[in-house]
Amino acid sequence: MKQFVWFFFWWVVIGLSSVSAQESLKIKFRSRALLDAMVSGYGKEDVQGYYRLEDFRVGFKAVYGHWEAKADIGLGGGKVAIKDLLLNYHFKNSVLSLGNAYEPFSLDMLISTADLRFHQSAASVLAFSDSRKLGVTYHFYTDSWYAATGVYTHNDINKIGEGQKNAFVSTSRAVWRKQREAHHLIHVGGAFSFRTKQVNTEEPPMGTVDSEGITSMFPASLLEAEIPDMGTEVKGVIEALYTTPRWMVQAEYYFDRLNRTDSKKAYRPHGGYIQGGFLLKGSGFAYDAMYGIPSRPATPQAIELVARLNYTDMNDNRAGIYGGEETDLSLGVNWYLNQYFGVKLNGSYVWVGEHCNAFYKKDFFLAQLRLQYIF
Repeated sequence: MKQFVWFFFWWVVIGLSSVSAQESLKIKFRSRALLDAMVSGYGKEDVQGYYRLEDFRVGFKAVYGHWEAKADIGLGGGKVAIKDLLLNYHFKNSVLSLGNAYEPFSLDMLISTADLRFHQSAASVLAFSDSRKLGVTYHFYTDSWYAATGVYTHNDINKIGEGQKNAFVSTSRAVWRKQREAHHLIHVGGAFSFRTKQVNTEEPPMGTVDSEGITSMFPASLLEAEIPDMGTEVKGVIEALYTTPRWMVQAEYYFDRLNRTDSKKAYRPHGGYIQGGFLLKGSGFAYDAMYGIPSRPATPQAIELVARLNYTDMNDNRAGIYGGEETDLSLGVNWYLNQYFGVKLNGSYVWVGEHCNAFYKKDFFLAQLRLQYIF
């Protein structure tokens, strides 16, 4: 990891030094914190509260001519970790990006955590998307189209070295959209990802697909499947987004296939969600056309009613692998006090299906609250 950080540093230096002296360097420092609270009686004799600093990070964004550098360091949970670490070069209608970030797979996973409709992405999103990866991505965009493709190591930059996975990932995403004035948008697309087989392992690779579900505060993941003798992986997602000045609808569905060695049956989980928002106060929803990503309400002050229905099936009778099945419904309200501070309150009910983690034996309800600031 140290070698990459030095390489990244020198690329920044060389890139910035190549820009004419007439260009000005613009640096913006940024920070955010997410403070969460949850109330639930599940697994306890009485209802109790759970509290956590979900995320605290500091970083900066520097722009110099066509060059752009981004860095975010996470300090939550008593650990220091590199989040986004990117060097971008902007062409007329495209961006070349090198560093540690999310691959272009899953619309919801690409949204900033602070801009999500709920505390975290849906259970299906968490199951079928991955953490950040170290690699290179090329983004292309016009008014009507967005496309991206990239190649990555199967590792977050924080895991390079001891315990790293020796595999590569190739991911591509394409979106067609039609945008009119007054925040009317139609967005339809999908993504495809292929991962090579992990090599140079002492034992046959053991894969894992899991999801925390609607909260990460419980002691165990809601869904979890172990895939012995794991080979290559092929997965895809279809996505749709529709926005108007007062409301929005967003949906995705995932298909995953984890192939296995020694002629064993492939494991094929799937799942998806649909969610929406309605503005009681405010108008429009922000949308980053350069990367095809929706965001929070466009006005600094807003009150948004939100709802989400999710279904995830990680049981595969054909492969004989059972990671659990669940359906959940969430309702909430988000208060955006201004462009810096926000409050999110929501409740979720989970229908626990067969073969979920042993901790989850029955259906349950919980309520969550988040206080957040972004500078």
